[in-house]
Amino acid sequence: MDNLMQFRQALNSLDEQIVSLLGQRFAIVRAVGRYKSANNIPMMQAARVAEVKERCAKLAREHGMDPEFARRLYGAIIDEACRLEDEIIENTPSAVAIRST
Repeated sequence: MDNLMQFRQALNSLDEQIVSLLGQRFAIVRAVGRYKSANNIPMMQAARVAEVKERCAKLAREHGMDPEFARRLYGAIIDEACRLEDEIIENTPSAVAIRST
């Protein structure tokens, strides 16, 4: 049972790192949303979405993981990034002023 606890502690530590990294990633996503809003750039960039998913699928394969899992995982991460960007773009004063005219 001691070994199992060690594994669990190691997994908990990794989970903390993963969530911390996601927090950092989403902080950058928020900055991207503000940049897109200020420069009238559409939120959805389909080519970039495909690029990220494929790059991460390749990385997953190189690390002995299922590439399809990476595509699904990054699909969820990208969905949240899009939601955050939409929220920022929709609530930017200039965007609100443009929509109300």
